[in-house]
Amino acid sequence: MSIRSAQDTVETPVLVGRDAEIRRLEQWVDRLAAGDRAGAAGDPPRGPLGEDAHLLMVGDPGVGKSALAAHAAGRARAAGLTVVRLVGLRSECDLAFSVLHQLVDQLAGHLERLSPHQVEVLERALTRRHGERPDRLSVSDAVLDLMRRAARERPFVVLAEDIHWVDVPSAEVLTFLLRRLGDVGPRFLLAARTGRTSPIDTRDALRMNVPALESGAARALLDLRHPGLHEQVRRRVLTEARGNALALVEFPAHLTAGQREGSQELPVCLPFGPGLDDAFAEPVRQLDAAARTALLTVALAGEDVRDLACLRVAMAGAGEPWEEECLTRAADSGLIDLDPLADRLTFRHPLFRAAVLSTSPRGWHRAAHARLGVAEVGGPDRRAWHLAQAADHPDESLAGGLAAAAQRMLARGEGAQAAAALWRAAELSGEEAARARRLEGSALAAGRVRLMDTTQRALDRGVPSTPEGRTAAGYVMVHRDGDADGAFRALAPLLSDRVRASSVHEAMPSRLASGDAAVPEPTSREQSPREQSQQERTPLDEPFYLLLDAAAWTDRPALWARLHGWLGHVSPAARICFDAMNNPAAATRDVRLALDRHSASLRPDAPAPEIEGLVRASVALDCFSGHDGAWRTMLGAPFENSPAVLLARCYDAYQRGDWQSAWTSSQSGRLRAEERLDFHNAALFDCVAALVAAGRGDEEAMARSHDRIRAFAAPRQIDLLASAVPETLARAAAGRGDFDEAYIQAVACTAPGRLPLAAPYAQRAFLDLVEAAVRTGRTREARLHLEAGQAAGIDGISVRHRLLLGICSALLADDASADLLYREALGLPGAAQWAWEHARGQLWYGEWLRRRRANTAARPHLTAAAAAYDRLGAARWAGRAREELRLTGVAVSAAERGRTGAITPQELRIAELAAGGLSNKEIARRLNISSHTAAAHLYRVFPKLGVTSRAALRDALRDAGYAVPVPQAP
Repeated sequence: MSIRSAQDTVETPVLVGRDAEIRRLEQWVDRLAAGDRAGAAGDPPRGPLGEDAHLLMVGDPGVGKSALAAHAAGRARAAGLTVVRLVGLRSECDLAFSVLHQLVDQLAGHLERLSPHQVEVLERALTRRHGERPDRLSVSDAVLDLMRRAARERPFVVLAEDIHWVDVPSAEVLTFLLRRLGDVGPRFLLAARTGRTSPIDTRDALRMNVPALESGAARALLDLRHPGLHEQVRRRVLTEARGNALALVEFPAHLTAGQREGSQELPVCLPFGPGLDDAFAEPVRQLDAAARTALLTVALAGEDVRDLACLRVAMAGAGEPWEEECLTRAADSGLIDLDPLADRLTFRHPLFRAAVLSTSPRGWHRAAHARLGVAEVGGPDRRAWHLAQAADHPDESLAGGLAAAAQRMLARGEGAQAAAALWRAAELSGEEAARARRLEGSALAAGRVRLMDTTQRALDRGVPSTPEGRTAAGYVMVHRDGDADGAFRALAPLLSDRVRASSVHEAMPSRLASGDAAVPEPTSREQSPREQSQQERTPLDEPFYLLLDAAAWTDRPALWARLHGWLGHVSPAARICFDAMNNPAAATRDVRLALDRHSASLRPDAPAPEIEGLVRASVALDCFSGHDGAWRTMLGAPFENSPAVLLARCYDAYQRGDWQSAWTSSQSGRLRAEERLDFHNAALFDCVAALVAAGRGDEEAMARSHDRIRAFAAPRQIDLLASAVPETLARAAAGRGDFDEAYIQAVACTAPGRLPLAAPYAQRAFLDLVEAAVRTGRTREARLHLEAGQAAGIDGISVRHRLLLGICSALLADDASADLLYREALGLPGAAQWAWEHARGQLWYGEWLRRRRANTAARPHLTAAAAAYDRLGAARWAGRAREELRLTGVAVSAAERGRTGAITPQELRIAELAAGGLSNKEIARRLNISSHTAAAHLYRVFPKLGVTSRAALRDALRDAGYAVPVPQAP
């Protein structure tokens, strides 16, 4: 007899970003299959419920539970198991035994093995025979016997989806089965929505949470299902989907072709497809008007109305009776969480909030905004916003109030909110001049937080005419387009005009002016000291910093000369930034003292341009971390939200040896920048990622970063940015011992004996060039480069630079002085904090001592270098250090070289396949994982085995006591 199932019609979907969940499901299925094979051979089929217990998947609607269940079903079929599939349906949840019908129908071929009484019980329960319905215990016993008999003939698993919709009588039977299926019988894979109470008691089942997709996986899924989306559309979909797989698939599918291509404006709310509508919108429509009105008020208020007390105040102004009990049904339906003790309400998922907004008429929106505005929920700035959103016609009073609120938002570091407020203020403006001015203010606020599409959208409404508008256009040119010449053409006249005007009148600030006027009209009223101070502190800084970026990253000294002519008309912070980035070695002591003095005199309301200038200067002088904590405490959100700060922390983490944090920050920072169309900063984050990958020998990851850097920098001649490619290629080549290649790449970055001025961070390739020159017999070129560094005085920049020059001097010194030079350099106070350079010096010193047969003295330095490289994850460099350590007489096994932890079973399997000759893509297909996941596992295996290439894997596995794989046939 057979088990009838709809399994052959279930398509196994492509899964993205679910490696962990897939692994757990496959392990669960494999244990079941192994247990059933043991039972067939006469052994005990399986022990008490443990790791092979029933499994419950829990996740939000549309998160991908069904796709995972389909994958598990495919795995089960491949393992020789049959799949019985049950689905709870909303339309049948009130029909008794509707789900039990599904189960019995698929096991109908085994009914003849039951006793006549049991068959009668089931037929009466399912209304297939007249008579009184039997009690639940009799039904449950009959079904249990049926399942056990069916499992003895052919093992199977039961896949039950949407168990929150299972009817109560069926749920009682299924609960009985879950508890009685012990040593014998199939197992259940259950799936339920987060926040929905299931009538099935699943307390004994293992729980597996299915979270939303991480940002990288969400992008991969969107690009797979909807390739070619316009970048702005792609960003909007990613933002609103919040990692929900169903939303990523359905949102673009229901846009018009023009909307997907970016030629038509997107709707206010992205359209729900049938799946999203059923999961998120339909539960909203089932609520009564009072509950929907309350939820709409919460949705429009955002974070301000999580407190139910605030909601009560807002609803009290509705003029209609409102009972708080109406929210109970919304909570029971899984839309919201109610916390009576904290008196708080939250949406269970952002898409429920989106569903509330999209299913509510426009008139309801205005009425809810009006209620929130009148109730003054969220403070005066939010009140101005709500009242402005409630208006349906131009109102200069509302526009002015909202524009003033935008200035306060900017002061709090809320650039995106300020941009939206000024946009709405422009829409409500009665005069065209005020409208244009506020649009340009919106563009500038968006530019400061690098929302390039918002900036461009505001600028598209007219030709920029104010300093704010022209500066906003500069943000687009530098950060989105990489157009240095265009930025100078647009902004240089602005600075030059203001410089000429300064002889008559103080230069006006480039920040948004107080109130909402971009350039206040002259009045007889004298300016307050505070207004005068603000104007003096940031006169020309914002356009100046944009041009500073254009000059620095294009590595064009002629542009620096023009910047020098404007130094007398920018703030002290901007002058400090210019000096630190242009030629820090020339006046390092003065620049550092000026930075420290300015930092000590900072005010808590320091404007964004001033913060950015100080951050850039501190990075160039290697002292960002020394100021980070104090600035964060004093400046708060404006500092934390600054794009310059995010980039500085990422780079500083790399410099100080926290490479894992640097890598994580570089990936999240790049994705965030790309979402905002800030391709300039995205490339800078990629530079940090390439540095980490080069040091670790991860050439695949380095190549991916290189491709993105080249794509942005090469066509635009952004030369200093493009030099990150040869710089990191040199680092990677040195790590694998290919010093000829390292030298070629290093000199492509910086010619021997040339340390260009006005090119910050050019010293990063210093060690690689000097070592590669020495190792390849180019001692003259190495000395030229060392002398250039000494002549430039780079040792005055920071301890790190003194360490650079010190260990390079020792590398090139004669035997009489090298020992002292190494010890002095490595013993500099604070030198060890620069983990990469210090480990390099320890390695060189240890090599030098070992070659002079001072093995005992060499071992501590080589051991320290190996340990430092292990912490960094630089397996190749750790291997170099351990090889030198072995030559001193210390026994180092292959398994110990660079070992950083035990090899996991998955890592071992991937290592075996790689040693057998399979590529990452072939391994991915074999194990049903992504090629990136395969590469990541290999990357972790290499240091654990002390190898740096696939070619060494077979020997390393053998030496470590693992099975040696047979090479795969070509």
